[in-house]
Amino acid sequence: MLKEIPGHTALRDAELATVPSLSVVIPNHNYAAYVGSAIRSALDIRWPKVEVIVVDDGSTDNSLAVINEFSDEITVISQSNAGQMLSCVNGLRKSSGDVIIFLDSDDTLHPDVMIEISSVWSKLASKYQFQMRVIDAKGQPTGNVLPQYFSCPASEDIRRWMITTGAYPTPPGSGNAYPRWFVERVFGFESDFVDRAPDSYLLAAAPACGDIVTITKPLADYRVHGLNHGAFLRLDDTRFAREIDLTRRRYEFFLEVARTMNLPVTKHALNRNLTYLGLRTASYRLRPDIHPIARDASRSILADGLGAFFYPQGFSTSQSISLLLWIVCVLVSPSRLGRKLVGWRYVPAERPKWIKSMLRRLRVLR
Repeated sequence: MLKEIPGHTALRDAELATVPSLSVVIPNHNYAAYVGSAIRSALDIRWPKVEVIVVDDGSTDNSLAVINEFSDEITVISQSNAGQMLSCVNGLRKSSGDVIIFLDSDDTLHPDVMIEISSVWSKLASKYQFQMRVIDAKGQPTGNVLPQYFSCPASEDIRRWMITTGAYPTPPGSGNAYPRWFVERVFGFESDFVDRAPDSYLLAAAPACGDIVTITKPLADYRVHGLNHGAFLRLDDTRFAREIDLTRRRYEFFLEVARTMNLPVTKHALNRNLTYLGLRTASYRLRPDIHPIARDASRSILADGLGAFFYPQGFSTSQSISLLLWIVCVLVSPSRLGRKLVGWRYVPAERPKWIKSMLRRLRVLR
């Protein structure tokens, strides 16, 4: 049941009835160290109608004990281990909110997240995305923000980038809020993403189904602690092959949805995407034995990179130049230097101070 938070700005019954309600669904598996902070952040959201649903997916640590400390304020679902996707589906079924946020149990939300969303509310929106402040395992800010925006992208630009280059700048899962109709529609599609988190579906489908509204300020914290599926705390050579596979399957799902919307999509669009080409470069150079693209070659990656440079995809000119130069340097460098360059790109903690300073001066990073 939705909880109206005491102490909020007084609203008349008629006004309260028109306020969109928020459901925060928190899937959890063995994150006892962090799940309490995630729940507390959701309960502290300054909004008159909020419900928090926590789905424990067969944890074997003391997660349930931590979760049950909040049992008077939240809905708790305890299930046998079935994966994050089914956890989110089960959480959605128990929810009633007009807006859904799937909050990873190692992340946290900022109190004003729903106030900011309501200020840009649109009936045409399929997704509201906002930046995330990166924190370490102890909750201390690292100084990084995801994604890096130098300007606020318009929804029509995002749709065009997805159609022509196969991806667009987006925060990780917890940095997105979705209208209920969109989540229910996307979860109704059949796909091969059953082993993935729900953002694999939702991030891919959003540009085809409605407008994406971008808020260029951090409204959530993204915790990097070494066990994340998406962030690197240290370089893992095998991760790039898996990320390539995920990106390709995500794009295939977008194609499925786009076909239902009669939305024309450019053929081989992913090979015009500099982010994907970065993953392809790293995988090819570090682990050619498990690289998932048959008969790939440095010259093919370089040719695609040169072509991708001329396609708008949400990067500033300086960012596009730096990504292209990085691809070239990794491809032509000796193995040891190439590995170091990959580490600097994907593991921010490994970047020397002079690299960070240079990237900020060149407006590659904020």
